[in-house]
Amino acid sequence: MKPFILLLSAALLSTFSLNACTERNNMSVQEQTEARFKLNPEPKQPYRIKVKINNAPGPMKPINDMYIGYAARNCSYTISRLAGAKASPEKNIPIKMNLVGHDEYEVLFYADAVLDEDYFGEGVCQWKPENFGASFKATGKKEETEFNISDVMENLEKEKTLTKYYWKRGYPYYKNKDGLPYGNEDSPDVDFGEKSLSAYGGGPHNDNDFFSITVTLEEIKP
Repeated sequence: MKPFILLLSAALLSTFSLNACTERNNMSVQEQTEARFKLNPEPKQPYRIKVKINNAPGPMKPINDMYIGYAARNCSYTISRLAGAKASPEKNIPIKMNLVGHDEYEVLFYADAVLDEDYFGEGVCQWKPENFGASFKATGKKEETEFNISDVMENLEKEKTLTKYYWKRGYPYYKNKDGLPYGNEDSPDVDFGEKSLSAYGGGPHNDNDFFSITVTLEEIKP
């Protein structure tokens, strides 16, 4: 083999090795650690979340599964030895939303979905649901407004019901003066809604200017 070919082959091998190493390094410490956390093979605390879209200006469809975010706040691990930064274990679990009626969905999840275990040799990490979230769009196109319903689980556990309100004028997307979408495929608008119409300011509002998404939580008892 000619020297040039040998050098080229060595260079290509070095590049491939470097790329593989870079891909591993690009995976954050949080991602690497999260991958270690196990699902509970025998969960025993089932719950149901119901999601109802009310008075929508047109068709609405979920753009992904609902996520339930779990955390073990009695544990921590180092995410940067240099900076001494620490974080508590967290894990998001996507759960399918089942259509059960017109603009109505159900999600079944377990409060004990993540396995309590000694992951760091410092005691058992005790997991609990900490937050949740889901998003809807008119048809699913990238430029459309993403209507998000999310909150910390503690609020839902206390109140059992959460409702957020959204401007209908954002459906299917907010428009600029030319009538074109504010958002685009790379940066779509996300509307997180408000818990009351008064949060929109400007005095009284016409209810027909808004639609809402209501989430309810119930424990499934044997």
